[in-house]
Amino acid sequence: MLCRALLPAETGLVLLAQPDGAFAPVAAWPGGGELAQLREVATRALRERASATEPGDAGRLRLAYPLLAGERLHGAVVLELARPASGEAERASQLLQWGAGWLLGLMHQREVAEQRRRQHEGGFLLDTLLGLLADRSPREAALALANRIGQEFDSPQVMLALAEGPGLTVQALSHAAWFEARSGLLRLALAAMHETLDQRRRVVWPLAAAADPATATVVAASHRRYAEEAGAVAVASVPLLHDAQAVGVLMLELRQPPGPAQLEFLDSIALGVAPALAATRAAHEGALRRARRTLRDAMALTLGPRYPAAKLGAGLVLVVLGLLAVVPVPFRIAAQATVEGAVQRAAVAPFEGYLREAPARAGDVVKAGQVLATLDDRDLRLERTRWEAELEVALRKEREAMAGGNAVEQRLAAAQANQARAQLDLASARLERVQITAPFDGTVVRGDLSQQLGSPVEQGKVLFELAPLDAWRVILKVDERDIGHVQVGAAGELVLASLPGQSWPFHVKKLTPVAVAEDGRNHFRVEAELGQGAPRLSPNMEGVGKIEAGEASPLWIWTRPLVDAWRLLWWKLLP
Repeated sequence: MLCRALLPAETGLVLLAQPDGAFAPVAAWPGGGELAQLREVATRALRERASATEPGDAGRLRLAYPLLAGERLHGAVVLELARPASGEAERASQLLQWGAGWLLGLMHQREVAEQRRRQHEGGFLLDTLLGLLADRSPREAALALANRIGQEFDSPQVMLALAEGPGLTVQALSHAAWFEARSGLLRLALAAMHETLDQRRRVVWPLAAAADPATATVVAASHRRYAEEAGAVAVASVPLLHDAQAVGVLMLELRQPPGPAQLEFLDSIALGVAPALAATRAAHEGALRRARRTLRDAMALTLGPRYPAAKLGAGLVLVVLGLLAVVPVPFRIAAQATVEGAVQRAAVAPFEGYLREAPARAGDVVKAGQVLATLDDRDLRLERTRWEAELEVALRKEREAMAGGNAVEQRLAAAQANQARAQLDLASARLERVQITAPFDGTVVRGDLSQQLGSPVEQGKVLFELAPLDAWRVILKVDERDIGHVQVGAAGELVLASLPGQSWPFHVKKLTPVAVAEDGRNHFRVEAELGQGAPRLSPNMEGVGKIEAGEASPLWIWTRPLVDAWRLLWWKLLP
């Protein structure tokens, strides 16, 4: 219109945006003419998003106006005028803007229509899904779905078949509450739907109605036979797939060949209703049928072609578990271990008194006869002096009675002398024991009285415990669940917390048959003797000991505590 009637234009061009983002010519005047000279002015208008002018050869004038709606650039309109007279350039620019506005209005109308169409389709799909997910039986849901789709597409007949094992079973026909499943037309329809299910893709007859190059490989022989028998203008069917599994097939008779928008809408419906139909069937099927379906799905997942990486990983895990279940490894019982002296002696208070000195502490290495502590001896010395005086008085009385010939007084004085002599000997013996000494060379295992100087001590109170330097034993606390696997003479290894990088052999020497409760668990005390090459140890060193108990598979070793716990629980629950 602009080039022929309104303007003295030689060439004209309309550029529109393409899906890939480029701008391509969709209309040109005259057809087949040379348009290369319009490239520069068109490019400038598109880049600057504003009208652009450019002088041409022999007085020509090129005009370009962008098709801009808000921030969206749809394209541009370009004209080339032949020697425009005075005022024609301004008039051409106005007409160009008018034409661009008309194109933008047309595009806006189409966008609004497309939005309304998509809104309607979305509302229809939402209402359909809500209807399917209502508390209905699968047959009622299928019939409601067929009727709604038939009404939406103005279809004379809509059929819905659901997957039953390897085949299909017709569940619903639109506008029909009952149908004869063995009728010839229904068998042709079922064959057409099997054709769709086998190909797992949409099938449309006639094939030209699909308007898709990919339909060249679609097989539609059964659809053609059904259309000829039913007298249908067009037939379309789509598979209903959910999680790569076939739920069913939806087939429609159409009054005219469907367009791309209708086919896209049909694909969207199939994509949305497939999981809803599967959920409805799963909610209403019986326990046996559900178990069969679950088993079938599990077998399909296991043996099918899906998830090859996961299946390879699962196969490797099974192989590893099989090896762990059959390959024997050494079975050892782990237990907390403590180092003690093989012989322990206690240094006790010989009599009641007060502590004067205590130079020894736990951990000190002492020699035989070395003073560990000293008791206060002042009272003992006074008592010895007293009994010495008493003895001297008794002896003098005995001599005087002997000189006077008084036998009675002599015997009485002799008895008093003997008593004083005994008390003197007792005081002297106690004075000899005021120093508590080490009985042998060893280490002070327990005892620190440095903060108790001057405090009273009772007779027989243990002040220190000593252990020899060259004789040690290992005490293991074996859990009661593992004690049955421990035997006297069994070998083992000890790792101390202070030397975690080394281990030393030992062998079990004694099992204590009485359990000890500690920290809410019962354990048995197992004594073990270290072998040759043991390090220089200190008392009360702790670590972990492992006692050999034969051989077993790693899987049994790791699962043994859990299996034993389940056995005990099962025994408790048995009547």
